[in-house]
Amino acid sequence: MDCPACNVEMADLEGDELALRKCGECGGLWIDVADLNRVLLHNNLPGLESLGGKVDTEALTGQCPECQVDLVRITGGDRNHPLSYDSCESCGGIFLESEFQDATDAKIAIKEIIDFFKAFSAKKKSAAV
Repeated sequence: MDCPACNVEMADLEGDELALRKCGECGGLWIDVADLNRVLLHNNLPGLESLGGKVDTEALTGQCPECQVDLVRITGGDRNHPLSYDSCESCGGIFLESEFQDATDAKIAIKEIIDFFKAFSAKKKSAAV
């Protein structure tokens, strides 16, 4: 599977029986949406559908490495720390771009993914208070 950002072959990260791949060039991570929801729910976060976010119709994001359809950029976070991820409208796969250079195995990658989605949903939580 090639990275949607730089077209370098992504490597499977070992552990936890997740479909989790990392690009050795840009550090981006690819995770199956079902696996992502499982990770989020097991860490007391709402599922991806409940985290909010807004589609950025102007973003050029590349193609899904699974389906070869265009990815959609979803933005979230707060004004001071905007965040985004790319999602495939066909298979639901999620690509998190280049923020995960420290993720050398699945355990580290999962911690970084959890931290990312906590920050991603921060705007929604603070608006509800």
